[in-house]
Amino acid sequence: MELVFQERELNYLSRVLCETVTQEQTAELIVPDSYPDAERVVDAFATALIRSEECSAGAAGVSGNAQVGVLFVTEDGEIGRLETQIPFSARREFDTDYDDCTMQCACAVSSVDARMLNSRKVLVRVGVRCTMSVYARQRQTLYDIPEPAATLQLRRTKIPLRLPLELGEKSFVLNEEVEIPGTKPAVERLLKCVYRTEVEEQKLVGSKAVFKGNLIVHALYECPERKLHSFEAGVPFSQYVDMEQELDDHALSTVLAMTSVETEPDGQMDCRRLLLSANLIAQCTAYGEQEVSLIEDAFCTNAELSPQWAEWKVTGVLDRQNFRETALAQSDAPAGGVVDAWLYTDETIRRREGERMLLELPMSVNVLYVDGEGKLQGRSMRPAANFSTELAENGGCRLRVTGGGEIFSAAGADGMELRCPVSVELESFAEHRLRCVCGGEITEPPQSAERRPAVILRRTEAEQDVWDIAKAYHTATQAVMEANALTGAVVPADTLLLIPMQ
Repeated sequence: MELVFQERELNYLSRVLCETVTQEQTAELIVPDSYPDAERVVDAFATALIRSEECSAGAAGVSGNAQVGVLFVTEDGEIGRLETQIPFSARREFDTDYDDCTMQCACAVSSVDARMLNSRKVLVRVGVRCTMSVYARQRQTLYDIPEPAATLQLRRTKIPLRLPLELGEKSFVLNEEVEIPGTKPAVERLLKCVYRTEVEEQKLVGSKAVFKGNLIVHALYECPERKLHSFEAGVPFSQYVDMEQELDDHALSTVLAMTSVETEPDGQMDCRRLLLSANLIAQCTAYGEQEVSLIEDAFCTNAELSPQWAEWKVTGVLDRQNFRETALAQSDAPAGGVVDAWLYTDETIRRREGERMLLELPMSVNVLYVDGEGKLQGRSMRPAANFSTELAENGGCRLRVTGGGEIFSAAGADGMELRCPVSVELESFAEHRLRCVCGGEITEPPQSAERRPAVILRRTEAEQDVWDIAKAYHTATQAVMEANALTGAVVPADTLLLIPMQ
């Protein structure tokens, strides 16, 4: 006789690839004839823009451009600006049996620097970090026997899982005016703009992923008096992404990427506004709590059961945290003041120590400052932040690290000190290998009921599970527990047990 199961499907997204690819690209820039000879490079900056992304069975890729700018000082003291687009691409292959794959992708500049090759040529180098997460639609059959016969003993377990359920995507456009703060003078010449995005609120409402955030514009400019000023301003937005399912009360994670961005003065004589045009992509992942009930083992008290087994593995999210760290950078170079600074974050360094994962966040800060002699200079400083998190042996983690606000600086004859706020999004996950009974054949018992004793006495030599004892003697676990007044599922060593036979 075969066991009859009730079946249901568990639908979720299975992560088949999560990998970060970092690459460096270089380009040579020529100083235009409109400038005198260059004397020194003082700043380099870049923004990563995604051009295309592709995900097919067995491969994922992304390509884009790093929008790069370089500031230099000419031999007559003028500040010059060079700009270029440097292409980048990343591709990874992966093993999967699923055709229905989707990808979440984030690209960011990890470092940028420039140096003079000669008075008319500058070499710029930019590092771009691309993180690709590929998900496949998974349908896993779960098996249960809601009302088993009294002679059928089932060992059940319930495993709570937090699983990605759906990934939605939407492109949107921002065309906004950015006001110059009232404490700052008007813009004569815009020298530098870099950007970062932040999500302030996000939630699932029915079949919509709703989120609010800001595109942060960081600008450096020259005022009519030829002095340099910098400021940050947030351009707010509120958007939603249509999802396929009703997902109320589920968790949401939103990743933003830029495909294009441009900022320019409004063209007025007394310019106090910048005109911003940007195209962004929002990728929203919905996470749901699922309690998976499995039959770990089974046997019959009056017959032999030959079980059939189903095995699979699933990666569940353990925790998602958002927090801020402050990284400290110091230099002993004498400085009359810091003019501007911008933070770039590199790939996180991981090191496991027992049940903890130690995380180091390498960074670089490009600083524009005035030296002790009053000359404009630039340098790169390397702050670092360190922290740790509890993580099981079968666990892993994924981090998104970005600048978290304006950099605070102090400068003097003894050097410079920078305090750099960092925003960290940490997702920890673990792989679960699951095994359950999915079928079985019931056959005649090895001996007739007449030959079985009514009760057996035995002493446990070591600590033993009640289930294992009941299974060995083909009796009910509940009968063993009641006969011995047991309150737990484990029998201590050197315990005299009364085992009623059924």
